[in-house]
Amino acid sequence: MSMTTGRMNQLVTMVNLCSSVVEGIEHLMSNQGNERLKEDTVLSLMTLVGNLKKLKADGSVIHETRWMAEIIKNWLFAYDREFKDRLYRWYFSTLKEIRNLMAEELEICPICSGKGEPHYSALLYMEGDGEEETVSKPVRIFMKCQECGNYYLAKDESSLVKEYKEHNRTKAGCERLFKDINTFASDGTLLFIGDKKSQLYKEAEKTGYSLQAVSLEEYQDQKENGTYSVVILDHIPKTRDIRSVLIKAAESLAEDGILWFDGPDLDKTLNSLEKKGTPIWKREASEVCFTEEGMEILAQSCGLSIKSYRRVGTAWGRIEVIAKKTV
Repeated sequence: MSMTTGRMNQLVTMVNLCSSVVEGIEHLMSNQGNERLKEDTVLSLMTLVGNLKKLKADGSVIHETRWMAEIIKNWLFAYDREFKDRLYRWYFSTLKEIRNLMAEELEICPICSGKGEPHYSALLYMEGDGEEETVSKPVRIFMKCQECGNYYLAKDESSLVKEYKEHNRTKAGCERLFKDINTFASDGTLLFIGDKKSQLYKEAEKTGYSLQAVSLEEYQDQKENGTYSVVILDHIPKTRDIRSVLIKAAESLAEDGILWFDGPDLDKTLNSLEKKGTPIWKREASEVCFTEEGMEILAQSCGLSIKSYRRVGTAWGRIEVIAKKTV
């Protein structure tokens, strides 16, 4: 499942920790002499307490988790039905609270921290031998932010789909793209962030710019990147934290430099689904999809001013942006 924020990863880890705590306590019920297991269980419970407090969970769940740690630490429980019932009540109430926190996390827009609401669920149909075996379940859910208007991914069950169709640029599309760039950029240096094997890089080599190329991973690890007349971000990375990527790219621009990047146009894709029945779950997932209005808000927050905005593609739309650094 995709929803990759640090907070979400922490919540998933907490779910697993709850399960291991219950398993550990069940072992302790029949083997109270296992000091190492007791210490590990207490440590896990106190880790949960710290995480629940940090995430501002319900106070009663925090209190019950701390209480559970105290009775394990001091051997205050007796192996009886009453304790076992309380253990499982703690487990299910804690899981419920963690899932509530997960739901809240999914409602937070990764671009502007506004409130997102479910916008579209892509359903996957699996048919068995009999009609009763037909399965319908959401494999991808997009949220729409009510404040900035952009879309973001809340769920992606990629394991259910064997093969995705990826977006590939055409030679003609890349040539047109550089014509667009040349209307805004003067000659000089060009930083290409992406794969040297891509069609876009091959076309970049034919331009009159002094070309430097770096992978996205290398670029994100670098502290000093210099400044360039043009910065091209070949592919928006599969991350919800788009703002930090664009802010760093903006910092690499010379005073009059331009940044080019593109991203999925979900509105266009949904329109294609409505008119032609093109299954949305067959395309590669993107953590964030743009809208024209939302892009303006995102650009401003990254210190950028949009100079050109082009919607391209037929079945699977994309939005191409040329932006300048805000002085």
